[in-house]
Amino acid sequence: MITDARNLPDGAVVEADICIVGAGAAGITLAMELLGHGFRVALLESGGLDFEDDIQSLNNGDCVSEHKVDLTWTRLRYFGGTTGHWGGNCAPLDAHDFQERSWVPDSGWPFGKEELAEFYPRAHRYCELPSDNYEPGYWAEVSDQFHASRIPVSGDQIGEKIFLKSPPTRFGDTYRAALTNPGNQCTVFLHANVVEIETDGDATHVEALLTRDLDGRSRRFKAKKFILASGIENARLLLLSDRLRPNGLGNDHDMVGRYFMAHTTIRTGRALLSVPKGTARFYGLDSWASRFETGGAPFVNALQPSWEAQQREGMLNSVVFFDETYEGEHAPGFVALRHIVKQVIQGRVPDNLRTELGKVFGDLDSVAKALYARATGNSSYRVLELRYFAEQAPNRNSRVTLGMDRDVLGQRKMVLDWQLQDIDKHTILRTQQLIAREFGRLGAGRLQVDFENETDPWPAGIDSSAHFMGTTRMHGDPRHGVVDENCRVHGIANLYVAGGSVFPTAGATMVTMNIVALAVRLADHLIAKPA
Repeated sequence: MITDARNLPDGAVVEADICIVGAGAAGITLAMELLGHGFRVALLESGGLDFEDDIQSLNNGDCVSEHKVDLTWTRLRYFGGTTGHWGGNCAPLDAHDFQERSWVPDSGWPFGKEELAEFYPRAHRYCELPSDNYEPGYWAEVSDQFHASRIPVSGDQIGEKIFLKSPPTRFGDTYRAALTNPGNQCTVFLHANVVEIETDGDATHVEALLTRDLDGRSRRFKAKKFILASGIENARLLLLSDRLRPNGLGNDHDMVGRYFMAHTTIRTGRALLSVPKGTARFYGLDSWASRFETGGAPFVNALQPSWEAQQREGMLNSVVFFDETYEGEHAPGFVALRHIVKQVIQGRVPDNLRTELGKVFGDLDSVAKALYARATGNSSYRVLELRYFAEQAPNRNSRVTLGMDRDVLGQRKMVLDWQLQDIDKHTILRTQQLIAREFGRLGAGRLQVDFENETDPWPAGIDSSAHFMGTTRMHGDPRHGVVDENCRVHGIANLYVAGGSVFPTAGATMVTMNIVALAVRLADHLIAKPA
């Protein structure tokens, strides 16, 4: 069943067995997995079935770091969550992503990849993947074009990593009918904005969630167990719930909000390669061919430093894609112009308009080239860029806190300080060097680089990939994490967290399918221990 929480009387109390906050990939997966097991499930979604500007504005926050993250538009507040603009690329975390690495402080998960491996098949089904095979050799046999275009890396220094393509699955559309089927004991409550987690007197047991809509009316949702599945908002909600714990719930050791991680993504340099025509389409997330063709390959192949190279070089995990694009498209001026146009189309006054216009006018040559190439489709402006996509090391000082500004619900807004470290830059540079050496060994060409020294500043175009992880990290010791190995908040008997916020490390892969696998694992845990 689906209902609008705004239609409930002010002060209404709703009871369930399990209450889930957030109807994105994690929340919807949990609700789906719990169907048919005798639980009355309440799935709370801040927005409605479609985009609403006033609800989306609840994402507004402040990014105070040098490298900016758009908190408003990287996330979507409606049924289905950010799967509404998800790109659909999927791959599991690598085995060594779970290991403690001596050169990566605070690395390591409470369990190995084998613990998560049994849940990946169900995650594949939820993400509607075309296969469960991530072996490049298999796809070279299946696809004659890939076989002819495959770059014959040695594997000693540079290997390969396959990403499978989801349609991409829009969870809100794909699973809406199953969740709202009458009689399945799951009720989806739209416009249910959770503003506080209410606990018993010693804050060791959650009793209810307080919601508030934009007109100020409130409701309470009581349950036996509660799951926060709202991404970066998980940490914010724990911090906001400070009625009995001044630092917020689950935060006795000042861990909530810390260790914010993203995937550091930059396009830098150009590849001057002699490779078969069409190679880039198998190594790019947004290939040139995809602009004009349909029915492309159901996978993307990335180049990846080997585990042995990562250990030897003291670097993080990373992968490299090719971007076949028009000259100037990824220059700071043209990126700024796209930001301005996108917000104008959405009927908004562009954020930081003066700064963005400054970037446009300061980079007019690149802007002009990109506009001309796009308008004419002139292939002579085609360039092959490298996109580096790297794990970010856990960093205690990279964090989410609460500011003094408040949203329309009266809640303190989020403040993000995204902090990168020397090892993050070292990883990008060493990856670049290893790739260049491998191309040289193959006689395939060379790289033209514009970011080459660890003393160089980060390029202006560094991006977070909108992959928000950490902030409620998993660790067996409450002094080093917010949730335990079963995603239960330390010190609170019936409160769990799902999603990328529990990741202790990020790996070099897309997050959605891994989030879904963890949600399936959590659902199995709850089903096995219903009391």
